[in-house]
Amino acid sequence: MADLKTELAGALPRLQKAVFSQPCEGAEYQKATLRPVTIKGKSLFQLEGFRDSKAFHRNLTEDEVLALADETLCGRYRQVLLMSAEGAAQYVLRRDGSYKKSGKIAAVPRPGAEASPAHDREKRYLLSEGENIPALVDLGVFTPDLRIVKAKYDKYRQINRFVELIDDAFSSVEPGRLTVLDFGCGKSYLTFILYYYFAVKRGFDVEMIGYDLKEDVVARCGAIAEKYGYSSLRFEVADVSKDKLLDKEIDLLVTLHACDTATDYALDFAVRHGAKHIFSVPCCQHEINASISKGGDFDTLLRYGVVKERVCALLTDSIRAGILEDMGYEVDLMEFVDLAHSPKNLMIRAEKKSAPREKNIPRFRELAGRYGFRQTLLELCERGGS
Repeated sequence: MADLKTELAGALPRLQKAVFSQPCEGAEYQKATLRPVTIKGKSLFQLEGFRDSKAFHRNLTEDEVLALADETLCGRYRQVLLMSAEGAAQYVLRRDGSYKKSGKIAAVPRPGAEASPAHDREKRYLLSEGENIPALVDLGVFTPDLRIVKAKYDKYRQINRFVELIDDAFSSVEPGRLTVLDFGCGKSYLTFILYYYFAVKRGFDVEMIGYDLKEDVVARCGAIAEKYGYSSLRFEVADVSKDKLLDKEIDLLVTLHACDTATDYALDFAVRHGAKHIFSVPCCQHEINASISKGGDFDTLLRYGVVKERVCALLTDSIRAGILEDMGYEVDLMEFVDLAHSPKNLMIRAEKKSAPREKNIPRFRELAGRYGFRQTLLELCERGGS
């Protein structure tokens, strides 16, 4: 016979996961999972409970976990699994209210975990493999046991890196109201992970909207958000270049591979709506490449197709960054992920710091005139869009 509260207290210092399942009458949740988390440098435990197909989250101290164990966990679930660095043990509820410990199971590394690269990758992630982000199972990124689907590993690596960079900007920000827009959200891997990061892991009161052109994709993502009770996350069909979007100030705008000029319209929207933070990974910068002509010192870089394509892509993002600087943003152009994992690996990271001042835009206009190219964000500035 085992005292479950005592066993839980002993496991907490090195707990990996506790799962409470097969609820008895009066149990608060149909299933509850407890995991260690770190929030603003403080070690806590996150309780995730499922009820009526919706997920509920609470962040607890060790004392609060033990108090909750007394109140609503111990004796309310027929089966409990405790996993720690030392191994795992299963507990089955007896008729008299005590628990039978079915034995301690030695910790067994996953196949390949002894080879350091995969194991080290997992430790570096802000959102690690095995973390309970149920929407990613529906999206096909995680298997039902919360392992990364092999074919989705590069995608998971990209979105984790994206969140790590956002965490750099928001780690010292006190949780409060936050408005986030994701332009060209597509299948919304990033959108759901960002929502999880802000709403669940950090405790922000977040309003988040994902915009995309494809009605079927938007409908599917909306259904997943509804399934898990993410009432402050919604998806809308919209063309950023012409449709009416959220008409109020926003805190954070993100784009991950918004195609060609969609990135320009998203950046223009961010500037006009006073976005404090912008994180944009552009894609398919065709516009300058299709319109540029010879006209000066750059001519030698336009002779060969592959060189011309790369030069025009870099010129596009340099113009975007310079315009954001003129709009009062502090801007970084940085490698997003290693080129081996994605050829679309440049991120524009910007934070609003000062009032607008025109410094770069006149030079860009002169350059565009000399070489005859079009660049949408620059044209939006000329029309007064930004």
